[in-house]
Amino acid sequence: MPIIDDICIAKTKGIAAKDVDETGKYPVFGATGLMGYLDTYESENEYIGIIKDGAGVGRTNIYPAKSSLLGTMQYIFPKENIDIKYLMYLLRSLNLGGAAAGAAIPHIYFKNYKKSVVPECNFEKQKLISKLLEKIENLIKLKQKQIFSLDELVKSRFICQEVAC
Repeated sequence: MPIIDDICIAKTKGIAAKDVDETGKYPVFGATGLMGYLDTYESENEYIGIIKDGAGVGRTNIYPAKSSLLGTMQYIFPKENIDIKYLMYLLRSLNLGGAAAGAAIPHIYFKNYKKSVVPECNFEKQKLISKLLEKIENLIKLKQKQIFSLDELVKSRFICQEVAC
């Protein structure tokens, strides 16, 4: 059975928030989203970013080509014949945030999960799985929006108008 280390490459770059500008050519992302810009980038291709330090530890997302991450995050690059979305969902399934260590600031590093056993899956099957999971994720987001809207509707029933109450 393959392990995580067989299907991806991890890399960390020490970009500090203070080194990022408000303007520039290429975006730099952090745990909370777009942090600013630099005139250089770290990755030519899209990649997965994992928050490795702090409150959102273990959270994963796919980031665009020609961009960079702050040092509190780690780059994960899929190896050949590995679908990037499949890899992202696979990493999410490991619940990396639940395995975080550190009393004051939780953290997770590649060395902590690189030996995790993963299913052997050809590229075509990876694409099918990632498409299915993406559809499910989109349905969840839609249902969350519907729940929020219904909750707002319920709350609005209790807003008294000066004349009506």
